[in-house]
Amino acid sequence: MLRILTIVSVLVLAGCASTGMYDAPHGENLATLTVDNQLSAPASDDDTGGWQMPTSATAKASIFKIDGERVSQQAGADTVNLEAGKHTIEVFADQGGILRFGKFRHTFDEGGTYQVRIKPAAGKGDYTLELINAAAPDTVLKTKNF
Repeated sequence: MLRILTIVSVLVLAGCASTGMYDAPHGENLATLTVDNQLSAPASDDDTGGWQMPTSATAKASIFKIDGERVSQQAGADTVNLEAGKHTIEVFADQGGILRFGKFRHTFDEGGTYQVRIKPAAGKGDYTLELINAAAPDTVLKTKNF
């Protein structure tokens, strides 16, 4: 009985941990979303004494999930195609070892070109994302700190 319970527990946990992969649509009039990474690589702290946590020499920002499905097996994508309609987008940012995930929802227009800018936050949170329609780059459609 204990073996059966153990096997069932493992199968349940494996099912919960798995996530589907995003199957990007193909065709005409798709919306396009790209990442504008405005994070800078962390400055070198060679002159400070003592042990420091090793950090990456690059600052990364990518699209991580579309509607709960990962866009890549690796670290995400810089550009994705979307069908018109409402989607939940999850992005990540990592600057100097500060890894954070941000999520937003938006209704994307057919044939639209969008950009999500990711930059250091000025207030609450470590990063800010701004969703912009490339046709009107001065107009921010959505802003969120994460």
